[in-house]
Parts: sequence; structure tokens; C-alpha cells
Amino acid sequence: MPKASAILRRSLFAVLLVCCGIGYARAAPDEELLGKELGYPVGTRTTWFFDERVRVGSFSHLDSILPHQILPRADKPRELPAAATPPAYIYQGRTIDDFLARRRVTGLMVIKDGVVQVERYQYDRTPAQRLLSNSMAKSITSIAVGMALQEGRIR
Repeated sequence: MPKASAILRRSLFAVLLVCCGIGYARAAPDEELLGKELGYPVGTRTTWFFDERVRVGSFSHLDSILPHQILPRADKPRELPAAATPPAYIYQGRTIDDFLARRRVTGLMVIKDGVVQVERYQYDRTPAQRLLSNSMAKSITSIAVGMALQEGRIR
């Protein structure tokens, strides 16, 4: 990123990664409605999106339901160190925990300056699981395209 503008760099560092955002929810956020008692089952091609009982499980296993293409791993993935002390994010008097208690979000990650500031999971999801990342991927892709345009790598 040496030639990227300061605006693009700041955008990249400030990206809020909300993986698997699946709508609004009431407090605690609807675990039973979303299939907790059933172990968050995986749906089928016809149920994975519309049947709430299989939505969480399906979003973590979409590659077993829909056609997909596997991209090769990087030879040397970039390490993302964790902040020594996670910051206390507060917006309009609400914390990240307040946000998560009201939203159907399976994973949330905040990265600033290449350091993971916050990493949280809900619905029994873990960092080892795959998470649907449409919104995150769109943000990262748009930043990468902007950087490539500025550096003259694409027109």
C-alpha cells in the first residue's frame, strides 16, 4: 500500500467488519428462534435463507449448500495482532455488547491500523468457522479497487 492515498489507508484501517449481519433482532438475539436447541442446523438450497431455524447454521456452511469456488490460500497470510487492551467503544451511550444484544450478528471484528481491536462471536460461532461475509467483502473489494486505480494498476 505504499502509494495509496491517506484517505484510502484510513478507510481500510477503519473498516468495521460485520460478518453475517442477518437483520435486526430483539434482546439476546432470538437464539431459540434461530435454532439453538437444534444445534443451529444447516438448511437446504430451498430453506437456507427463508427458514430462520436454519439460517445461522446455513450461513456458516453455505459452501455445503450452494455452488462455490475455492480460492487458494495466501502463501504467507498477514498476521493480525490483537490489541493489548480492547478499547471501550461507546456510541450514543451504547457499547458493542449493547449492539450485539440487539442485532442478529454472528461475528463482529473491528480492525484499526492493522490491529484487531474487537473480535466477538454469537450463536455459538467461533473464529474457526466460516462466516458469510458479503458486506465485509464488498467494503474490502471497493477499497482495493480504489487503491489499484490510484496506483495505476487498473484503469
